[in-house]
Amino acid sequence: MLSLDVWLRRQLREQLWKGPTAVSAYLSLPMQLIGITLSALCLKALTGPSLCILSVSGLLCVLLVWVDRMVSRRNHNFGLLQFSLSQSRRRIKAMGIRSAEIDRFSKRLCLDSSIAFKFRNSRFRSVEVIIQKLDLLARIAERYGRGGRKVFSANQGPIIDAIQLFEYLALENAEEVIEQRLMTSLKGPPEFDPEGWALEVYRAS
Repeated sequence: MLSLDVWLRRQLREQLWKGPTAVSAYLSLPMQLIGITLSALCLKALTGPSLCILSVSGLLCVLLVWVDRMVSRRNHNFGLLQFSLSQSRRRIKAMGIRSAEIDRFSKRLCLDSSIAFKFRNSRFRSVEVIIQKLDLLARIAERYGRGGRKVFSANQGPIIDAIQLFEYLALENAEEVIEQRLMTSLKGPPEFDPEGWALEVYRAS
């Protein structure tokens, strides 16, 4: 399985390319280029001001992406982990899968101030590993199309066990207990992967 640090770097690249801020920034530039082209063809006097506007828009896009990166990396990647979890939930729902445990985990990650406080002070590896494993499993199951629901259901056990432990243990105890009892299974490849998509996903993720 990918190391956490490598996975986090790849998640950051994905957010900077596919996140809502990045997408809106990237889409605005083609519109500006179209406007400049039309102005150059119809009203040459407006070409200079249009180029200035395009330059400002380009700088603004760079600034927005930079701000997005800074926000994601703040508090030991807390924002980045929330983005990754939201993407996993989107993939899971697209396959017609509903998980009350994953929904509660996501809600708690957003609303529990004690978790945010812990991330401000240090990394929270048990949360990182749960989200990493969920991301990779969702990507693997997605490759199976209609059969993805079966693949996800067959391999979700360790993730659900870890989430349930996380729900019932105090935060100061969750890290050690989850690491001792479930880290081995969470780090391993999925047990049910008949077409071997895990290797491809691990290389691409």
